[in-house]
Amino acid sequence: MERDYLKKLKKIDTSDIARDVRRKLEYSRNVEDMSLKGIVAGYVLYEVAIDNEVCMDSPDKFLESCSISANLANIVNKNIADEWDAILEMTNSYSADELLAFILFNNDLEDEKSIRCSTPSGIIKLASSILNIQKSDNVLEICSGKGDFFTGAFSMLEDFNYTGIELDNDANAIAQIRASLIGKKISLVLGDTLKYRGKTQADKLFSNYPLMIRTSDINEYKERLCDEFGVSNDVFHRASSDWIFNASIIQQMNENGKAVAIMSDGATWNSRDEKVRKFFIESGLIEAVISLPARLFNTFLVPVTMIVFSRNNDKIRLIDASEFYEKKRRKNVLTDECIAEIMELLKEDGEKSISKSIEDFADSEYTLNASRHLDAVEIENGVELGVIVKEITRGAQIKASELDDMKASESTSSRYVTLANINDGILSVDDDQYLKEIPSNLDKFCVKNNSIILTKIGNPKVKTAIARVDDKEKILATGNLFIIELDNAKINPFYLQAFFASKTGEKLLRSVCAGSLIQTVSLKKLKRMKIPVLSMEEQNVFADKYAAAMDEVILLKEELEKNVEKMKRIYDVG
Repeated sequence: MERDYLKKLKKIDTSDIARDVRRKLEYSRNVEDMSLKGIVAGYVLYEVAIDNEVCMDSPDKFLESCSISANLANIVNKNIADEWDAILEMTNSYSADELLAFILFNNDLEDEKSIRCSTPSGIIKLASSILNIQKSDNVLEICSGKGDFFTGAFSMLEDFNYTGIELDNDANAIAQIRASLIGKKISLVLGDTLKYRGKTQADKLFSNYPLMIRTSDINEYKERLCDEFGVSNDVFHRASSDWIFNASIIQQMNENGKAVAIMSDGATWNSRDEKVRKFFIESGLIEAVISLPARLFNTFLVPVTMIVFSRNNDKIRLIDASEFYEKKRRKNVLTDECIAEIMELLKEDGEKSISKSIEDFADSEYTLNASRHLDAVEIENGVELGVIVKEITRGAQIKASELDDMKASESTSSRYVTLANINDGILSVDDDQYLKEIPSNLDKFCVKNNSIILTKIGNPKVKTAIARVDDKEKILATGNLFIIELDNAKINPFYLQAFFASKTGEKLLRSVCAGSLIQTVSLKKLKRMKIPVLSMEEQNVFADKYAAAMDEVILLKEELEKNVEKMKRIYDVG
């Protein structure tokens, strides 16, 4: 099938066919795998559309009258018997081109709960651009799934030799149908990608392995990987599935080869993968890391990362493309413009791109998340926060029902605060946040005067405030807050709060957060965060200015609240 013809097919809107197929098949029976059944139905309808001599009297007559391979006949036979009436209803409803476009490029039948999520066309185009596949290249896809990569790649590139490895039988069946229609140099292997070893190593590789697979499912491969790479057992012992598949990719890549893989964002920064990241980085196997947007996949909502592998790298390019997308109805899309911008960022440093030497990663726990390096702030002659504090305590982790039982209906000397009470560096408490009393076992979670309160959640940013607590009152911090009790002999709390409120401070606080959708403060990283500690005299200058400004803001807010209440009463008082 010619490249120009494939491009033409990609432009055809097949959403009506997808809706029709889903409606008819669901009405026919409870179809467990709509994706496979739908593609098979489309394939049968396509054979009828291109050959009027095909008999549709029964599934057996259909198979006898059409000329298809024994392998395809077996796939079709297994999946049409119970759906035959529904298929007959759709006969002659669509043209051959419409049906072909549906089979090759439409993934709207995908089960939202399935881990066999299709690879978005934008990711395929970006990966193909990075790989720069040539006609003579041997291309290997690890976890080839339903054939999204080769259908997309052959619509953009010249012919090349392609091999796909896939363990899931149904996904491979869809790929077999697609491959038969494209008619290119495609070899599909049904088997375990982690066990597969080709006769020769590949020039170019791509993988979008199942991101939701449990590590326990692949533990058997870890010891073997340690032996094959000649590393100690602890390198792969705690490694997530992402890095196990990455290791498998490296094993299949020749000396001058290049590979692109999609992996979970968390595996680029979490603590469990630090040792395996160190191995990959220091071995010179990583060429580039691209942080991609969330919601690119139909079934996977969190951000993902594209990683580029090659050999003998002494630098790694890190790109933050997390905001490069066009928002569609159900998901985000990498447009041609987004892809072009990412390709430019691969060439040079910029606001969203940075190149770092291998040695630079040791100080950042071998983190490969682009934003953490781009937002990194160097503090000269800084002191770790853990050195200048007496204690950092997380607030009381009590159930909402327990807190409700503690609430008082009138004002008392005891109150509680949550992250909602921190705004503009000020800790304020609403009238409905009084408590009857605070049990003695929760005293350690109460805020001391001039301590700093910091939110555990970093979305959209980490908020901080100075607590001003009267001797006669007690304020209980809840579990979504950290209480930082300072050593006042080493640091002025108002100076520290002024620093946290600065742009530099905000960047540093962002850097101690971890998480994909919900960013949370890592206590370990918080304690290691460096603070620019000046002389006490210099600190006091900043502290006095900040305290004066804060007092002014409090007065203005009080005045605003009075005027708002006055506005509400204008009609009532006449």
